[in-house]
Amino acid sequence: MKKLTALVLFSCLTALSVRADVIWQELFNYNNGPIADVGTNANGSTNWFTHSGNDDAYVSNHSLQIAATGGNLNRSGDVHRNFSAPYTNSATILYASFIVNCTNLPNAAGTYFAHFQNLGASFQGKMFALVGTNLCLPNTYRLGVAGSANNPSVIFPNDLAMNQNYQVVVEWDPVSLFAITLWVSPASASDVSLISGDAVSSPGIAANYSFRQASSFGNWFCTISNLVMATTYDEAATNVWAYNSVNPSIAYPLMATTNYVGVPASLSIVAAGQGLASFAYQWQKDGANFSNPNGNSNVLPFPSPALTDSGNYSVIVSNLVSGASVTNPAVLIWVTNGPPVISVQPLGSTNYPGKNVSLSVAALGTPTITYLWRYNGGAATNADPTTTNTSILVIPNVQIDNNTAGNYSCSITNDYGGTNTVTVKLSVVPPQVVNIDTLHSMVDKTFFLPTNTTAYYTVTNAVVYTHEVTNADGSVNGGPFTGPANGEFYIQDGSGGICVFVAHGTAQPRIGDIVTVTGPLSQFNSLMELNLSTTDPSTSVIITGHTNTLPAPAVLPFSFTNGSGAFISVSNVVRHYIGSYVTLTNVYFPGNAVGGSFASGNYVLTNINGESFTFFLNAANVNVIGQPVPQFASKVSGAMGYFNSATATNRSAGFEIDPSGYSDIVVGPNPPTGVIAVTGGGVPVINWPAQPFVPYSVWWSTNVAGPYTAIATGLTFPTAAGTYTDSVNINLPASFYEISSP
Repeated sequence: MKKLTALVLFSCLTALSVRADVIWQELFNYNNGPIADVGTNANGSTNWFTHSGNDDAYVSNHSLQIAATGGNLNRSGDVHRNFSAPYTNSATILYASFIVNCTNLPNAAGTYFAHFQNLGASFQGKMFALVGTNLCLPNTYRLGVAGSANNPSVIFPNDLAMNQNYQVVVEWDPVSLFAITLWVSPASASDVSLISGDAVSSPGIAANYSFRQASSFGNWFCTISNLVMATTYDEAATNVWAYNSVNPSIAYPLMATTNYVGVPASLSIVAAGQGLASFAYQWQKDGANFSNPNGNSNVLPFPSPALTDSGNYSVIVSNLVSGASVTNPAVLIWVTNGPPVISVQPLGSTNYPGKNVSLSVAALGTPTITYLWRYNGGAATNADPTTTNTSILVIPNVQIDNNTAGNYSCSITNDYGGTNTVTVKLSVVPPQVVNIDTLHSMVDKTFFLPTNTTAYYTVTNAVVYTHEVTNADGSVNGGPFTGPANGEFYIQDGSGGICVFVAHGTAQPRIGDIVTVTGPLSQFNSLMELNLSTTDPSTSVIITGHTNTLPAPAVLPFSFTNGSGAFISVSNVVRHYIGSYVTLTNVYFPGNAVGGSFASGNYVLTNINGESFTFFLNAANVNVIGQPVPQFASKVSGAMGYFNSATATNRSAGFEIDPSGYSDIVVGPNPPTGVIAVTGGGVPVINWPAQPFVPYSVWWSTNVAGPYTAIATGLTFPTAAGTYTDSVNINLPASFYEISSP
């Protein structure tokens, strides 16, 4: 008797040790209703807690419902079941296994519906449901996982059927992989699995396993049953489904079809069962094995069916591990001749005047297929005549009033009939007329780059500033040319300036020309520009006049790019000065270049305060290149250019001044002012007309003929009024002053 008792005890201990790796098994044996409400389950307590949303996670017939806001549902409750010690003492590899059954597909974007949560309350090891990716298999979905991202980093390759049970097994490894591994209806741990590819830097210690529901699910609805949490794969998986308990079955069978010659078709099947990802698919035609061009696939494609493809097709689905198989009975594919089938309809569009527009259609079927395009019900007489009987219709120079804007359709025929496309409309809208400041406002707030590079704009009454180029006959026209067939110049109106790039055309307006420019915005190394092309008649530069009176350039200090003081912010500087004509005063050229001749490239200018600024010469600016490099210039003027990476975060860097011609470099210091006399004693106050941000020196003497002594240097003013109070030489009968710069 004692021996028998010991034997029974040993057997019990053995059974317990086998299941010792199971943390808990959730059979959802609760009363139907909210799972997280105390008192609703069978034994008067609940294992589940709501951590977000309402208490609307429901159990029904021993299954947890996962739903959404959509249709007749309104769910938001996220629930979890906690782990306990020792699993909350340190990071532990955990396995979850459950049965999922989907009855309503997720939305197109997909969503994650299950995850681990760590002690730091972050969601990890996320499970996603997505719409099936194979267009031949409607009403299917797929499963994917991510370590912690809000989108799946890997997606299981099999399309899954609705209203079908599938086993899901996931491994969460916060110890070495820092990733989640996914199996779907596996036959063993060595079956096909996927490991998430997104990095999880601090996975931490798992606190619970959770299920999520939200409005982003669309009409998604699924049930979860027989959830097992364990520390080994075998205990998690086999306590849900015993191996080989689910042999192959046909979830979506083959469907017979009739198809026209040349019109793509396919046969598809969705199988279920253990070892799903490793199933073998042997296709047969008229009882004989048939090679699938897709290889071992549940989809048999006919990219361009012929009459000889007609026949009776079946498929044998085999589990290579267990040897079990199932055969889908043969179905008939009948391929016959018929009228063309339109695979891609033409699309209408809204265009800017002068655009060349193409309409296209794609049709399949028995050759030979012919096309006839129509405009407003009649012949498309203003389209390219060589294209009116092809699949692509070209309409040049679309305008409101030249019989190009309107309704288009195409008649498509072969020897077996015909069909017509939908009627589409080509519309013409004029570009928006704006000032340049408006263009500079159409940028993002981080990099100040254009947010719309397809819309067209027209800038009118703009004054042109170009880089002067002297022609062989002595005349001066625009430049520089950025290449043998490109041009570039700057325009400015009363609100600001902007660069204009013209591809495939070297003709430039002259300095002082009044122009109207039409085209879209673009950027080149962060310089905003209007992007034109002479090969695109919808973009244009039209000279409407000329003026010899140009607006005065803005005089700027070297430090204006720091976006402080009067210049407020970097965004304000970018908006109001890039592309405008500006002047820097009292500048020094690099010592190693002084005495030589200007060449193309960058020069770093400095001032008496040691600040620096970039001076740029384009290779085509021959009116400056070859001229002597001075040591000092009282003024350097030019368009304010920009050259910076499109992703550089420091937008105060990259400014450069681009001169128009050598006359923009005023060599040597400014001559001193005339003598300013102050008499009558007291504290002398000297006033003179100044240029903003120009450094001035004040010289003093008791004799109008001198000699003069410098009593102040480096005086600058933000306005045109210079002033200095001489608090040293006071109460004299007379003092005499001269002002020089610098």
